[in-house]
Amino acid sequence: MQKIIIDIGSSTVKIYGLSICGELNLLETKSFNFKGGFDPKLGITEENKQALFDYINKIAGEHKNAQFKIYATALFRKCVASIQRSLIDEFFIKTGQFLNIISHELEGHYLEKALAGFYNLNEPLLLINIGGGSTELIVIENGFVKERHNLDLGVMTILKEFPRLNEPLAIYSLDEVVKSICNRMPTTNYKTPYAIYNGGELTYMRLVGYKLEKNDIFEDVNHPNKINLKDFSEKNQDVFEIITLKQLEQLMPNDPLWMHGARACSAIAQSVAKHFGVIQIIPSDSNMAHGISRQEFRNVVLSGSFRKHLDYILSVKKQLNSKNIQVLSPRFDQPKNPGQEFVVFEGEEGLSPLELERHHLNMIDLCDALVVCASNGYVGASALIEIGYAQALGKRIIFTEKPEAFMLQTLPAEVGLSV
Repeated sequence: MQKIIIDIGSSTVKIYGLSICGELNLLETKSFNFKGGFDPKLGITEENKQALFDYINKIAGEHKNAQFKIYATALFRKCVASIQRSLIDEFFIKTGQFLNIISHELEGHYLEKALAGFYNLNEPLLLINIGGGSTELIVIENGFVKERHNLDLGVMTILKEFPRLNEPLAIYSLDEVVKSICNRMPTTNYKTPYAIYNGGELTYMRLVGYKLEKNDIFEDVNHPNKINLKDFSEKNQDVFEIITLKQLEQLMPNDPLWMHGARACSAIAQSVAKHFGVIQIIPSDSNMAHGISRQEFRNVVLSGSFRKHLDYILSVKKQLNSKNIQVLSPRFDQPKNPGQEFVVFEGEEGLSPLELERHHLNMIDLCDALVVCASNGYVGASALIEIGYAQALGKRIIFTEKPEAFMLQTLPAEVGLSV
């Protein structure tokens, strides 16, 4: 196993294995109530933190030779910056792993990569990603994002509003819950006849017995089925009124708590589909992890010793560019003064070292990650400035090789770049 990708949401942690040949498999899921006792100014509770650390260490013990990539979303990004930084530090100290708390925007990028890669019709497509504390809606047309809606609405939100939804049979009617959700739908300029609804929904619908048909809208091995909105809504009615919570739990014995979100999640999806004029829903088990496995970064900044290791840095840049990853800095490839104290590239003539370094730092503001090209573990003085700047911003830092300096080894960061 080459990589372990871990997706930490408000209520579920998903563990994926990515093989050397690029095959992604869901290894296990575990339910957590991170929202219980959560405060943006304090973060998740100490009890929940310890449970998370213990679980990550258990997974690490089971996959000792794997490279770990860990991503947190939803309520974790709602924490104030100081709490996010504190959690990242403690996570690194307690597990030895870097916790990457990603933005809505980057999560949306991963979702697009995971779901829309094989859709090639001219009609707009809706991507639906429902989490514990948030819902991401993306409208794509002709390969371009036309609308993006990040809603503070998720499974836990609905369960809080309708606290008896998980009685053996729901105390509330499906229509009542859907009507409440519909009132919070965003304004849209699009009607989307097709929607991909992700987050384990293909497995869920198969287990529960939704009336699935062959997906003849587009061809994708990861999206083999579709269901029309009428059949989807009728089965949701059964989940509220006929199928008991116990029966749902028994369908997923390895993680029965997952089914505690089934009614709320289905009601949200039905409301979204109704609002956007969806005719056919394509259920999907693909999610953010599948997007990460296809393209982990949109853009990066490269740091390192341009004087000592320029060829190494440019080889890393070439590798990244070949995977459609934009290198924001360095912008150019041809040095005018290789080996000099401060390397200047063709295209940067007339700019002072300070101006060039300011540009480099400004690009760190915009990037998904700072990649430190640490050939044989060496990190020079300029790179140290850039690492400190990125650390202060809470940016993701990746060393291509383990840094030789002890203090850099204590910094929350990742070692090893594989694209």
